[in-house]
Amino acid sequence: MWMPQDLATNKPIYRAIVDCLARDVAAGNLADGTRLPTVRQLSHSMGINMGTVYRAYSLAQQRGLLIKEVGRGSFVRHRPVHGQGENGEPQENPEGITGGVTGGIHEGARAGVDLTRNEPAFLPLDALLRQSLKDIARDSLLDGMMEYGHSQGLSRHREMLCSWLAASQGFSADPDRLIITGGAQQGLTIALGALSNPGDTLLVEDLSYPGVRNLARFFGLGLKSVTLDDEGLVPDALERACVESGAKVLYCMPHAHNPTTATMSRVRRADVLAVVEKHGLMVIEDDVNTHATREAYQPLAALPSERIVYISSLSKIVAPGLRVGMIVAPERVYAEVYAASQTTSWMAPPLMAELACLWIRNGTLQDIVQRRVVLTEQLLTMARQVMGDVPLRYHQANPHLWLPLPSSRSAWSSREFAEMALARGVSVSPANQFSTDQGNINPGIRMCLRQLPGTQLQDGLQKIVSLYHEAPRPQAFSM
Repeated sequence: MWMPQDLATNKPIYRAIVDCLARDVAAGNLADGTRLPTVRQLSHSMGINMGTVYRAYSLAQQRGLLIKEVGRGSFVRHRPVHGQGENGEPQENPEGITGGVTGGIHEGARAGVDLTRNEPAFLPLDALLRQSLKDIARDSLLDGMMEYGHSQGLSRHREMLCSWLAASQGFSADPDRLIITGGAQQGLTIALGALSNPGDTLLVEDLSYPGVRNLARFFGLGLKSVTLDDEGLVPDALERACVESGAKVLYCMPHAHNPTTATMSRVRRADVLAVVEKHGLMVIEDDVNTHATREAYQPLAALPSERIVYISSLSKIVAPGLRVGMIVAPERVYAEVYAASQTTSWMAPPLMAELACLWIRNGTLQDIVQRRVVLTEQLLTMARQVMGDVPLRYHQANPHLWLPLPSSRSAWSSREFAEMALARGVSVSPANQFSTDQGNINPGIRMCLRQLPGTQLQDGLQKIVSLYHEAPRPQAFSM
């Protein structure tokens, strides 16, 4: 009977058991189809409770290390090649990335290398979702879940999400000022609806999340670009924009900025906030990306100010389908934000929030985040090795990269570079897709790393490197 040996002491027992199982499978000590001990047998042999073993087996099944057969037991399952499961289902490589980056094979992967989709590293979560829904049905308080509830969200959900914000994003929010949303996009819609009027000017970074341009059109807002550098918003540029435009609302992404990955230093955040206070701005802070474990970062909303409307979400950090977002508003504008939330959607689905809170409470959410971070770090390591001296910008916990292009007149434009890359089978996002000032575009491209079969990702990145070092060629034109 298999017995875990040399368990790591610096992590929970259930995770150490799974790591030991993965190690034994990789070493060839366990053949495909080997029957594993039952939960009762292993808990008795190890002297631990059955709940710990059950959690270990569930995590191992989620990672594709074992398969459970009703009435027969649990059996070792070796990973199929290229990360494909039995029915063509995408699976992760539990041993990480060695040589070719393998894992979830996304739609469209065989039609070329698509590096345009900004989404977290793939993990197979179907088995975990099924089990979690069973746990909710058995253990959670579901009374009233199918009725109209409070638009702000259930108090127990808000309290749990605030605990997550403090632990993960470095922001201790007040549950009474938090409203649960159906993702960050709804949060941004709420914030703009609450803080602006048709004809107003919205200050935005000169490269910004494309969705904010669409929302500006939707609300009838003009845009005023503010210059970015390697640390994000430039305070002097923000000062000039305030004077020139008279704008009263700023949208920005101070952490792991999309697309440039810039993150504001503590000094930069303080300088930006000083301009905000001086000109009476309201700031919509978008904080949807993963914070690294050892990153000493706090959002603007954590600083002493009543002028920050803070937005976050679990979608890019935990799972894209987990549409649970948060908007936290200061008292001075809370009533307007609350009314706008009721206007866009009376309330966020409480069952989705219940799932998120279950995962926070039992440690599953943190486990998912850490596994995604490990996969992302492996992808980034591979990208740095392939791309060599190309001046990449990246954040260590997020999969999108920014490649600035030379700005001389003889160099590539962003659009030309992207078109030439596409002709070679690689899709990237040029700077003009993010620019809020089409007359003054800082050239660059965004690439989003993702698990692809074999060496597809390495080959695609190598094509980008080759193209970067080439001079632009004459293009066909019409008279």
